[in-house]
Amino acid sequence: MENSNALLEKNKKVPRIKRGWLIALICAGAVLLGFFAAALLSLRWNKDITVSNYELRSEKLTESVRVVLISDLHRRKFDETNQLLVDRTAEQEPDIICVCGDMLEHYNTAEQKDELVSLFERLVNIAPVYFAPGNHDYDVYCQYAGRQNREYVFQGPPSKLRERLEATGAVFLESEYVEAEINGQSIRIGGFYPFAFQTPDETDFSFESRKTFLEDYCRTDDFKLMISHRPDSYVLDESAMDWEIDLVVCGHTHGGVVRMPFGLGAVWTNEGLFPKHDMGFFSEGNMNMVITSGLDGHGKFPRVFNPPEIAVVDLLPAE
Repeated sequence: MENSNALLEKNKKVPRIKRGWLIALICAGAVLLGFFAAALLSLRWNKDITVSNYELRSEKLTESVRVVLISDLHRRKFDETNQLLVDRTAEQEPDIICVCGDMLEHYNTAEQKDELVSLFERLVNIAPVYFAPGNHDYDVYCQYAGRQNREYVFQGPPSKLRERLEATGAVFLESEYVEAEINGQSIRIGGFYPFAFQTPDETDFSFESRKTFLEDYCRTDDFKLMISHRPDSYVLDESAMDWEIDLVVCGHTHGGVVRMPFGLGAVWTNEGLFPKHDMGFFSEGNMNMVITSGLDGHGKFPRVFNPPEIAVVDLLPAE
């Protein structure tokens, strides 16, 4: 009887993975392996600077104007003096350069400040430079920056660094604007970091100064160019419907840092999973917006499928 039971046990079929499932598992493993191999390979791209190109046509222009947008350097150096960044910018032959914040960090050294001044000295030899603060370097440009609700507020005179950067000929803009003539075109260039809408936790009075500035800025028939570090200053709360701005140039998102291959977009930004406003050109309400993915990663986290970039925007007459 024992021999008979042993024979039956021996003849039982060993469970097997169905062939279809086995092929699927092998394919999935190959895809994952290929993805990680490609991701590691993409890290090599981070040593170079790519260029993204956009076009915007306007009836307010009779001649073309080329804008180069630089953002989110975060103290990074691509070489000993960041000459690669200067050279890549010069190759685009810009008419104007917009530096859109987060070039330094809250904590920085005297050497890093000197390096930023040196960078600006070379950029202004290429084209007029206009620069505005980001969330990481807002307090770098004044001696003290306080908080009002969730916003920074300049308190105190300009910092020595800002004075040195302005001494190069670069123009600093925060909640202010200038009238510029570029290629014979009248362009109102502004800089504005805060939210362009009233947040739930602030009063009408605290929003009034921002509202007054934006109303004044928009009151012109000239082409309006706004440097604003954060896209969400305008794309949240439908504020893009409130302000007629021909072009807002932004950074801040880092393109999501980690992007999906084949142009499928960012995995995450502060807008959430698979965000809409990660990088690129957007028409939002009464404005157009270009978001550059910028030059650095996020802290020590590297960029994946997301090479560092500067953005070029060609402003063209209407056809």
